[in-house]
Amino acid sequence: MFKDQVECYEAIANELVHIIKDQWDSVEIEAKTTGESSINIKAVYFNARGKHSIIDFVTIPRYFYELRKLVSTEDKGFYKVCKFKILNNGKYDTNFEY
Repeated sequence: MFKDQVECYEAIANELVHIIKDQWDSVEIEAKTTGESSINIKAVYFNARGKHSIIDFVTIPRYFYELRKLVSTEDKGFYKVCKFKILNNGKYDTNFEY
């Protein structure tokens, strides 16, 4: 589906731009594996009015599932938790727990 994790991050950001119908400063997503083939997503965005939940995902869970394959290594395996943060200027940060 994606050639590398950067392409996957870009797809996640593109979906966020389309589903958040509000001004936002940053978005934080926590993706937790809940089994062999499922991902639990918790996402919020922040703006001048505070913190807001995001629940209307289209393909973001699938993207985080695919991301598992892109960042896995033989010795670490798949991540258990991915924390993804993106700012409205396009900068992002990811942290993985294995």
